[in-house]
Amino acid sequence: MAKMKASLKEKIEKGMDGRTQTHILGKLKDKGVFMSDSQFSRKKLGREKFKPEELEVLSEILNTDLNK
Repeated sequence: MAKMKASLKEKIEKGMDGRTQTHILGKLKDKGVFMSDSQFSRKKLGREKFKPEELEVLSEILNTDLNK
């Protein structure tokens, strides 16, 4: 059976590895990427798009490639 491609939301949630969204937002802020809790939620759910630089920093924080 073919393996299905994980959605961005699934990749983010797996990469969070038990860390809270507030913790992740704090790490983003430390690296110069600012967004509110609601903005992050909308982007994670696909209602808004992440900017390429946001995905790059988030990938680094979560230790996963979110660009694939």
